[in-house]
Amino acid sequence: MSLEAITEIRGVEERMERAKAEARAQAQKLIAEAERDGKALLQQGRDAAAAAEAEALREAEAAAARRREAILAEAAKDCQALKDAALGRMDKAAQAIMERVVES
Repeated sequence: MSLEAITEIRGVEERMERAKAEARAQAQKLIAEAERDGKALLQQGRDAAAAAEAEALREAEAAAARRREAILAEAAKDCQALKDAALGRMDKAAQAIMERVVES
């Protein structure tokens, strides 16, 4: 084999080794970028889920507060109706007591 052929083969082998090293470096870079992008997407998903959960909780609390106010208003209305009914019967009750006292 001639010196020229050996030199050419070595040159090709060196270029191939450099190409392999560059390919490995590029692959490592792509892997690192993919991992970084994946982590960023995962964090975005977590942040979005946390925001959605917080919004759902706020809506549930607001709905519970509205329901509470409605129940309290209904209870106040029922109490007033009972009070009005009791006051309406007060004269009859007083009259009945007076009659019993007088009869005794």
